[in-house]
This record gives sequence, structure tokens and C-alpha cells, in this order.
Amino acid sequence: MKTLFEKGRYSVGKKQSLEWIRVRTCSPRGLVFVPPLIGGNLSQQVSSFRWLIRREYDLVSFNYSGHGSSSDRFSLGATMRDTLHMLCRTWRLTEKEQLPLFGIASCYSAIPMLYATHCLKEPIKKLVLINAISSLGPQAVISSFMTYYRKVFPTRKSLRRLKATVGHYVDLLFPGIAKGRDYFGVLERRRTRLFRTISEFFTLNPLKELHLEKTSVLCLYARKDTVLEIYDHGARANYQNDILRVCPQTLFHPLDGDHFLSLPMAKGQAVRSILSFL
Repeated sequence: MKTLFEKGRYSVGKKQSLEWIRVRTCSPRGLVFVPPLIGGNLSQQVSSFRWLIRREYDLVSFNYSGHGSSSDRFSLGATMRDTLHMLCRTWRLTEKEQLPLFGIASCYSAIPMLYATHCLKEPIKKLVLINAISSLGPQAVISSFMTYYRKVFPTRKSLRRLKATVGHYVDLLFPGIAKGRDYFGVLERRRTRLFRTISEFFTLNPLKELHLEKTSVLCLYARKDTVLEIYDHGARANYQNDILRVCPQTLFHPLDGDHFLSLPMAKGQAVRSILSFL
């Protein structure tokens, strides 16, 4: 099957643009919009979902501000704005080419995806959420970290140990991602509005009172996901209720494995479930 890779920059303001990629097939069944992960780039999502290309779906992804060749600096608010811009552009493409529009969002990217979908009055025909986070939940994150810290150092506490534990805790949540004092994946600190990002983590609640009444949603989640456990306190009914509050038309499919669906069996189940849903 012949495929064509297209890359470009989409202007979103004065001297500001977002880098995008589209993998085009000869006779696509539809176009799948896949927003990136924080610290990741557009090629990461194309690689993760290349099996959809073999099933004759076109893929579109992009780089958040501060990532790759996208301009401006990163912040959580910027991810909302960027995803809205790119989903709007992709929607216009599907209308022009008379293709159905689908979406897939993993982990944090579910928040800007749901926000953008709501702002555009639900243009997506079907949406897949994979281990989706439905809120930033600063209180839950702080509580989870303190529980971890007390477990590692049950008696003696110190500032040095606290700093070391922060690094270990982040590694626990995001294994395999290159991290350092000045970078997280491909995102460099110098390209981040750090204080704004921290402030937004505690103040932003973009999905509050948001409901996607029309959009059909498939929610895949791992039974042993350390990230999701922060928010549901081990009770997956809480997690499902949080998703249903935003997306009442949701089907749930729990999978064995971790946040990254590392088990081959879990990945195979996810692929089959997504293809059947689309």
C-alpha cells in the first residue's frame, strides 16, 4: 500500500506556527486526529498508531508549542489552544475531502482533545481514549507523592531526600522517558513557560461542566496503571464515573498491563478493540 508523508507549518498567529504531519493513504476510510504527548513529538504518535495506516486510515498529528519546530513556548494552556487550532484545521480537511473524522487521545492529551472537541461542537464521529486523564487533580497528585515519600522514608525526613524522591516518583510514573533538570523528553526547559505551567496545573480545570452529548467514545484503560491510580484511589468505578461525567456515550474496555500497555497481549486487545469501534 502506497503512503505519502506530508509535513508543514500551520500559522496560528503573528510569527507563531505549529508543525504538523499527515500520513496519507490512497483511499482512506477516514482521517484520525492524534494529539501528541507532553515531551513527545509528532513522529512518536505516527509510530504508535502506524497499524491504522495499514488499515487505510490517514493520520494527522502535530507538535505542541515548545516542541520540535513549533514556535512559542510550552504551557498547559498552550496545549488547549494548540489542539483547538489543529483539530479545527483537520476538521476543515475532512469536510473538504468528504472523510469521516476520528480521534485518539492518550493520557494527558485527552484533556485538550476533549476541550477542543467541545469548543468545536463535537465534530469527531468517534473518539478513542487510552488511559485518559480527565482532570489535572493537583490535590490527588500531592497526596499520592506524600504517600510514596512516607513509604520510601518512613522515619527520617530531609530536604535532600525530598528532592531525590521527586525524581524517583516521576520515573515511577513515566518510565522510559528521558528526563533531566532541563528537559522532559524532547521538551527543553528553556522552551517552557515554567511558572505559568505550574500555576495552570493548580488553577486550570478545562473540563469542568463540559459534556460531549453526541460523541461516541471508547475508553481503554489498564488495570495496573500507576498514573490512573492517583486519581481513582484504587476504585475504577470512580475513574469510569469521571469519564462518564464528560462523555456520557462511553464504552469501557479494561486491559491487563500498565500505563504504556507494555504487555503484547494488551496491545493486541487494544488494536482489535479500536478497529472494531471505528
